[in-house]
Amino acid sequence: MKKSKLKTNVTPEYLRSLALRQAPYIGQYGWRPSNKDLAELRQSTRDAIAYRTLSRSWKKAGFRASTVRKLAGRAP
Repeated sequence: MKKSKLKTNVTPEYLRSLALRQAPYIGQYGWRPSNKDLAELRQSTRDAIAYRTLSRSWKKAGFRASTVRKLAGRAP
């Protein structure tokens, strides 16, 4: 019998804390976005504060604003 995974709702508070935790690591030298990083950026679009935090750190890492919007799945 297969175990089912617990499904939890992602709250804005969780997205904000995750964004604050991940922001310093995004700006490290030689950083390349992983699938997990891209998924977190897409999830952060649900909360404005989390999205702003992550987009700022992506810009510090060298990505253009239009590229960040494109990767997040937002319309240009």
